[in-house]
Amino acid sequence: MATSLGLLPITAAQAQSFLGRSAPKGLVLPSERPASPEIRQTRPARPVADVPVVQASAPIPQRPLPSVAENLRLIGEESSLQWSVYLTEAQVRERVRFRIGYLAAISVMPESSFITTSVNDTVIGRAQINAPGAVKIIEFDIPEGVLKPGYNAIHLSGVQRHRVDCSLQATFELWTQIDPSWTGLILPPGTGSVASLRDLAAIPPNEQGIVPIRIVLGGRPNPASFERIIRAAQQLALVGRFSQAVVEFGPFIPGPAGLNLVVGTAEELRAVPGLDASGGTALSFQPATESRAATLVVTGQSSDDLDAGLASLKRRDGSDGLVGSPQGLRVLALARGVPVRGGETIGLDTLGVQNREFSGRLFRSGFDLTLPADFVPADYAKIGLAIAGGYAPGLEVGAQIVVDINGRNAASIPLPKAAGDRLRGEPIALGLDLWRPGRNHVDITALLPSEADRTCDTANPSDDHKRFLFLNSSTVKVPQLARALRVPDLAATATGALPYTLADKRPRLVVPTPDRDTMAAAATIAVRLAIAADRVIDFALSAERPVDRDAPAIIVAPARALDPALLRNIGIDPDRLRKIWQGRAEAPPASPGSEGERATGLAAATDGMSLDRLRNNVPPACTLPAASARVAALSSERPRSGYRTRNDAVEIATAWDAALRPTPSLTDQISNAAGEIGTAAQSAFEGAVGWAKGQIKDPPIEVHSRASLVVGQGVDGESLNSVVTVFTAPNAALLQASVACLSTPALWGKLQGRVAVLDANDGTISTYDANRTRLLETEPRGFGNLRLVFAGWLSMNPSIYVLVLFAAAIALGLSTNAVLRDVGRANAAGRAAPRPDAAGDDADKKDMRS
Repeated sequence: MATSLGLLPITAAQAQSFLGRSAPKGLVLPSERPASPEIRQTRPARPVADVPVVQASAPIPQRPLPSVAENLRLIGEESSLQWSVYLTEAQVRERVRFRIGYLAAISVMPESSFITTSVNDTVIGRAQINAPGAVKIIEFDIPEGVLKPGYNAIHLSGVQRHRVDCSLQATFELWTQIDPSWTGLILPPGTGSVASLRDLAAIPPNEQGIVPIRIVLGGRPNPASFERIIRAAQQLALVGRFSQAVVEFGPFIPGPAGLNLVVGTAEELRAVPGLDASGGTALSFQPATESRAATLVVTGQSSDDLDAGLASLKRRDGSDGLVGSPQGLRVLALARGVPVRGGETIGLDTLGVQNREFSGRLFRSGFDLTLPADFVPADYAKIGLAIAGGYAPGLEVGAQIVVDINGRNAASIPLPKAAGDRLRGEPIALGLDLWRPGRNHVDITALLPSEADRTCDTANPSDDHKRFLFLNSSTVKVPQLARALRVPDLAATATGALPYTLADKRPRLVVPTPDRDTMAAAATIAVRLAIAADRVIDFALSAERPVDRDAPAIIVAPARALDPALLRNIGIDPDRLRKIWQGRAEAPPASPGSEGERATGLAAATDGMSLDRLRNNVPPACTLPAASARVAALSSERPRSGYRTRNDAVEIATAWDAALRPTPSLTDQISNAAGEIGTAAQSAFEGAVGWAKGQIKDPPIEVHSRASLVVGQGVDGESLNSVVTVFTAPNAALLQASVACLSTPALWGKLQGRVAVLDANDGTISTYDANRTRLLETEPRGFGNLRLVFAGWLSMNPSIYVLVLFAAAIALGLSTNAVLRDVGRANAAGRAAPRPDAAGDDADKKDMRS
């Protein structure tokens, strides 16, 4: 009743309003909450009552949900998403509601499809999934006492059934997309702000799940000041445990989302308008107001005072730092994946997998394993996955379990018995070459077709018959892992910021064109690497890379500001890249009145994502500024009709000479044939040499015309200091927007190989592996690790492995021949020579005859 009364002020005009580019939102308030519905239940315990639908211009949640490493889409017949959200003690005492905005596929049948919400394992509500043409908004009250100060677990699960088709293939048409702009916690006005640094993790993100960190400058800082600011931004992201943070430069953020950061001496801060830094402390926190987001001020009389203020900004670990419900802390720990070192066996219950009985046609489950950043991915050992569970009788031929690792098929096992069977943990071998350093996602899919699917009644579905049982007593056995840094490999950099955390000297952050957008992109990359490494990385800022290569470097700049030799080093053709991006080399001019919008940046509120972006599952942070010129097309110009080039004239003259030449003699024919044979032989030889070189040389990357960001890594030496990673885009504005898109956890984890190409319009990433790689030491030498590294190196170089085996076989044959040849001659000589005693016997016989 209280929820219904909240709708009374809504006017008729508001009920018909459209919100931004999206379709009108439907605010759905369930009239009653089920008493005790089960999250995994496929059908409601009792019919869900019709709920009133009001077209309302609902406000954006005061506490949007943070970015997660998964796509915000419930797929298939059963799927789920989960978040860990930090709330202050004052916030949990208030009346809090949870809002969901979603768009569903038209094939989802509302009568049998439901979305269930739980907070800290307490179900707070369930509603039918029915939003095929517009984003629908539903809200649930969170009962008093469910939320805890600190981290809380929010879980969304969906059960979906097809409208007209019961086949296994039809399950791929089922999806429900969560709109992050309209999903989050609704708090009473005035209760969403953070009062102190102790609750820094409660800083709300924006509607994209990003925590903007706005750097407010009081003057023109020098490189040392910029280095200190970048360290402060990294420390903020670590203390707040932000999953995605994007750095900007500009005025104060006017909205509640994000955090303002001001670093400078007392004299420098006098030039910052509207800042009160008279507190006298080196580190001060100013809560958010109606006109400005929360602000952190680091000040002092000298640079030493500023460094001391930053040193006092530390993350509290242990019982004092990590507070919240057990469920929220568990989800927070699983967000980075369960780390493994090698030589261990892990139960899937540790990885967050639940026991499940499944009655559908396509079972899905998964977990994340985080391997060391210096793990060598090669086929020198296997990870064993032992699945416990069972399958029911009546499954058709083709029923099987499929295991995918990072989207690549790794193994499959059939479910052959018509009478069903138990799965008792027979290990499935998963080669280490399919894994990568850092976080790896393992998908376990069971295809369960049945004869009943062909004649099913979608109007009266019967899902009581369980087809598959999956138990979290299943285990993963990880062998000993080879430990060395493989370069070039962006996965090691994205996961553990290697080699920048291993260098003897300060790694370099090179920004050849330090304008506002490029510096924001460079600072965002530094923050993202700090989150990956879980530590502050002390970068040395410079405008160019030193010639002596004394430290590993990261170079951030538009393409036209980069040395062509540097682009060739990472495998990019600079001429082709210039042709592709020449139409976007200049940033679009700012339109009248857009300066204010630019100042608000990522913190500006929007009216939600468009329906096209939701249907295409585009990451929320992937949006690009309007281009001032179309993408250049790579097409060679052809001469106009009727115009002949010089080459055409030469060909015509040659043809006339051939026509007027007399018939060649036999000698000329033999000479021509010999010349053609020689030319063919030379061409074949050059082709063979080129093929051999191509097996070890990396070909140039073909960058597509829609690319907005290129990330590449190269090595020009034999040590860690020779590694260079390049981030480049057509212009500075696209560079900042593309880096913000790439910092999304779901996209950042896809970086691998020597080059990654991003289209920030839709979040598509293309990666290219290196043919030539080097292994650099990261640990003290030991026989066990050297053996594994050598085995991995041979598996990555199969041609050399074959040559080594061939050489070993020849050496074995020659040595065997040498040994047996001498032994054989001695035996033959012994058999041919007369025995001494035999000669004596013959002499005695002659004497007796005489």
